[in-house]
Amino acid sequence: MGAVGMEDTMSEYVRRFQEQYSTALLADAGFRAGVPVGIPPSGIIPLARDQKLAGPVVPVRVNNDLIAILGAVHQAGPGEVIVLANRTYEVALLGDLLATEASRKGLAGFVVDGLVRDTTTLLEIGLPVFCRGTLPIGPLKLPAELKGLGESGVPVTLGEVTVNPGDWVFGDADGVIFFPADRLPAVFEQAEESWAREEALTAELRGGAALGDLLDIEGVLQKRAADPKADFNAHLAERGRAI
Repeated sequence: MGAVGMEDTMSEYVRRFQEQYSTALLADAGFRAGVPVGIPPSGIIPLARDQKLAGPVVPVRVNNDLIAILGAVHQAGPGEVIVLANRTYEVALLGDLLATEASRKGLAGFVVDGLVRDTTTLLEIGLPVFCRGTLPIGPLKLPAELKGLGESGVPVTLGEVTVNPGDWVFGDADGVIFFPADRLPAVFEQAEESWAREEALTAELRGGAALGDLLDIEGVLQKRAADPKADFNAHLAERGRAI
């Protein structure tokens, strides 16, 4: 696929997520497609609950080094997401100036495995920012012994998840998930099927049908009584359902 075709495909992933899908649906689609789903520890959520985020990542191993963050923002391209991982949470890694510059450059947003500041201004700027919380103090105010040299464009670890340059991140009110870029076609193919099934199921519920009847819960309970290890996903698949 040529560069233009690839860019169109990537833009379509962003559009479909922003307009149609959720992280919950993509996570389920990844599992069903056999694609590794990078799930960081809970607590990384958007500053504004209605913000959504999608794009290829530029990871930064911060090490309390503001210069590393500045360099990553300066070098990143439109549509990319800066992912900041630090050795401590007790410092704000992002503020209004960095967010203003990122917005000017057309970056898609930030994922901060840590804290941010200038919250009111960040919300006014409107750039999606996912983080663990807020704190007034930035890394420049830390004592010298807590600072080191950061690196951008290198793998970083969020909990037990390794995020590599070029991986994709998707974020909404439920948090963020990561996928290898080359596995996105499989994820989105499955997501389209899952979305169609869930929309059909939701329509039946709104029409008055009972969820237990639609999923044949009585049948599940009978199977479980005979075999405590009876697989619910297999039961749903037999009926063309998915949740």
